[in-house]
Amino acid sequence: MPIITKTFRYILRKAGSPFRRARLLIKKRLCWLGIPTIEPYMGFSNGRDVFISGNVMEDKGLEKPRPGQSLRSNMLAMFKRYVSDEIGGVRVKVSFLGKYEIVETNELGIFHCSFRFDEPISPDNHFEEVHFELLDEVVEDQGEINAEGQVLVVSEKLSFGVVSDIDDTVMVSHSTKTLKKLKLMLFKNARTRVPFEGVGAFYRALRKGIDGQRHFNPVFYVSSSEWNLYDLLVDFFEFRNIPAGPLMLQELEHSIFQFWKSGGGNHEHKLEKIRFLFSFFSKLDFVLIGDSGQRDPSLYLQAARECPGRVKAVYIRCIGKAHKNRQTLEIAREMEKLNIPMLLIDNTEDAARHA
Repeated sequence: MPIITKTFRYILRKAGSPFRRARLLIKKRLCWLGIPTIEPYMGFSNGRDVFISGNVMEDKGLEKPRPGQSLRSNMLAMFKRYVSDEIGGVRVKVSFLGKYEIVETNELGIFHCSFRFDEPISPDNHFEEVHFELLDEVVEDQGEINAEGQVLVVSEKLSFGVVSDIDDTVMVSHSTKTLKKLKLMLFKNARTRVPFEGVGAFYRALRKGIDGQRHFNPVFYVSSSEWNLYDLLVDFFEFRNIPAGPLMLQELEHSIFQFWKSGGGNHEHKLEKIRFLFSFFSKLDFVLIGDSGQRDPSLYLQAARECPGRVKAVYIRCIGKAHKNRQTLEIAREMEKLNIPMLLIDNTEDAARHA
């Protein structure tokens, strides 16, 4: 029987729920716990401050989806996303442009790291590499665990940034219809999930800007989807030629028995992340894009009130009868009082024409 080391006992204490602790312990004793891996999330910088995140988890064994992949393979991939365990309480060394920090993962395996530079990193938009190294042994003979990620360095010379929701804004998700949402999650993959018509071209145009400037406008995706779906979303953007950007997802523990609740909750975390972006990029204005199904209009109105003059426009994709929804129409009138155009759109072309 494998020895439970001091490090692993600490990992168990940091695991959060009793169910997660028990599952980790059983896997450890039966030698079922897979080799840990570091999943880097795209970081971002305003030129001086840098924000970097990632996750330490049991290797899910996922591959990029293939053309014609079977329904069984799609279901197995979704199963792996929720049964692979995140590893809390382990140390990760994060190295960026000659600096490093050692951070510890939380109970969901997620870590955050910040750097501050006295001089600007660069006057231009570009990507910089960041290196990650796992410092603790989770399983015997795991060897060195390293990963490379990217940090988007954002110039101060930009016209604006974009904050966009994902579910039912970029990707057809049926977030308000549980059975349809479950069917998509189980039977579709990053290649077969469908974006709304025209989204890719619209977001590429927003990123490029009005004059084709080389300092491309950054796109940030703030969503109620959990970090378990990070790989699927990144692959989806790549396959559909939708501009990549930092994802700010929901830190929420879900089991395989609750994965169909993905994207749920009260969505207040979206407002917290939007506040963070407005504060982090204090000289940047934003275009906000969302839908009427997950409280985006009210959250965007709150952000606009808290940061006057920072929101250039709001585009809301209407789900169901949102055009006739009294609350949504009232929010649009409140936006108008703040001199912010808020369009309730049925298709992407309407937003593109206005933008």
